[in-house]
Amino acid sequence: MPILAVAAASSLASACGSNGANSTNGANDTSDTNGANSTSDTNGEILTGDPDTGNWPDLDNTHAPPHPPPDPTNTGDPTRGGTLTFTNIGAPGYWGRRIEAEPGDPRCDVQSETIDFGWGSEFCCRTRHEVTSDQLTPFNEQLHMVLDGPLRVKMLAVYQPLAAAEGPWAIRSFWDRRTPDQPYNLQFSGPDGAKEFLGDLGNNCSYFAMQERAFPCGPGSDPYCPGSDLDHDGWAGSKLVVMLASMPYADDPEMLPLSCIADGEVEREQDAPWIGISPSELNRDGWSGYHPCHCFNNTDNGQLGDGCGQINVFEVIAESSGAQWGNRDIISTGIRSYQVGSLGGVTCGIQSCGIEQFPTDADLVDVNSLTAMNEGAVIDADDPAMSAGPAWRRALDDRFYLFLLDERSRTVQVAVIHPGNVPAAAQQILPALPNVISREVVEDFLNLRLPQ
Repeated sequence: MPILAVAAASSLASACGSNGANSTNGANDTSDTNGANSTSDTNGEILTGDPDTGNWPDLDNTHAPPHPPPDPTNTGDPTRGGTLTFTNIGAPGYWGRRIEAEPGDPRCDVQSETIDFGWGSEFCCRTRHEVTSDQLTPFNEQLHMVLDGPLRVKMLAVYQPLAAAEGPWAIRSFWDRRTPDQPYNLQFSGPDGAKEFLGDLGNNCSYFAMQERAFPCGPGSDPYCPGSDLDHDGWAGSKLVVMLASMPYADDPEMLPLSCIADGEVEREQDAPWIGISPSELNRDGWSGYHPCHCFNNTDNGQLGDGCGQINVFEVIAESSGAQWGNRDIISTGIRSYQVGSLGGVTCGIQSCGIEQFPTDADLVDVNSLTAMNEGAVIDADDPAMSAGPAWRRALDDRFYLFLLDERSRTVQVAVIHPGNVPAAAQQILPALPNVISREVVEDFLNLRLPQ
C-alpha cells in the first residue's frame, strides 16, 4: 500500500474517538489572487471549456460521453445520509519538494542525503517549495485518486470549473461500470500494472486514477520524478468527485477470489476499504509513495503528513491494528498537510465501537457519544476543537460518495447519500450526473448539511 496509507496508520496515535486536530502552516499558490476557481495545466495555463457543451479544448474539444443514470443496488430502507465539511482550508507555508540535484547543492535545504537501498543508492534532494496562497492549499495542486478494496464501484465522475469563478463546471473525467473499457480522460493503474478498471477491488487491492495526459518524468522533470506507471497529470484547482460504490466485506463470497492480501493474513483483520486523494508529485515519486524521498512530511519520522499531505476521504482502519483502533465497520475522514498537521480522522476500535451500538439508518455517527449525528459536522481548520467525533457507518450496499474541493470558498466537503434519499440540494447532480452543472448547483451542495 502506498505512503498515503502510512499516513492513515499514523492517525492511530489519536485517542479513540478524538479528532486529533492541530494547526500548523502550509500552502501552495496555484490559484489566482481573487480565489477564482481555475483548472491549471502543468505549465500553469488556465484550461477553459465551452460552458454550453462542456467541451474541453485540450481534450480534442470533446466532453464526457452520454450516460444513463446508474442502477444502484440497495437493501432495506433509505438511510439519512451525512456531510462532513472542512472550512478555512489553505495557508501560506512550504513543503519539501523533490528536485533533481547533486550532493552539496544548497537548494537541498529540507533533505539532503544519499539513501542506500542495499541493491544500490540514490541521492535525495528536497527543497523548500514556498507558497503564499491560502486558497485550498496544498490541495489545489494536481491530485491523484487512490481506491483500495474491498470496494465495488459503479460510476466515477470528476467535475471541474470550465473557466470563470462564477461559471459552470463540467465532467473532466468519467468512468462507467457498464462500459469499463471506455473511460473518458481517465488513466488507471492497478495490480501488476493493470490499465483497465472493471470496478471490483478485492481486499488490499489498489487502483490509482489520474488524467490521461502523461507527465514528463525523468531528467529535467519538475517536481522531479524518476518514472513509474503513475506519470500522468492529476486534477489541479477545484474539483468535485462523485462515485456510486459499495464496500462489501472482504469475506463476501464474491469478493474473496479477488483478494490481494498476503499469505498467512486473515481477510477480516485486513478488511479496510479506502478512498484517498494525494498530491500527484507524491504518487509519481517512482515507488507510488513508498520512496523515502517524498513530499509527504517536512519532519523526519515519516508519518506526520506535515508536508504536501493527503486527504483520507473514506478510510477504514484495519482490525489488525488492534482492537483499540481497528474496526471494519467505521469509516473516518481526515486531512493531513503542513497547514493542519492532522484534521479530523477519528478512530474507534471494535472494543468500544461495536456497530450494533449505532442506528441502522445512520450514515454519519458520533463515535464519542456512540450515537447517530442529527446534523452535518463542520470542522474549522482555524478552530478545530469539537466535542463530537464524526465518522461514517460502513455501508455494504450502494451509496453516492461525493467530495468537493473548492478553492473559492476554501472548503472541502465530503458527503454520503443514499440513492433512495437524495436531498433537494443534490438532485441537480444525482443520480443523472449531467455533463454540465452551474456554479449555483455547486453552491447548493456546499451549503448542504446532512442529516437534515
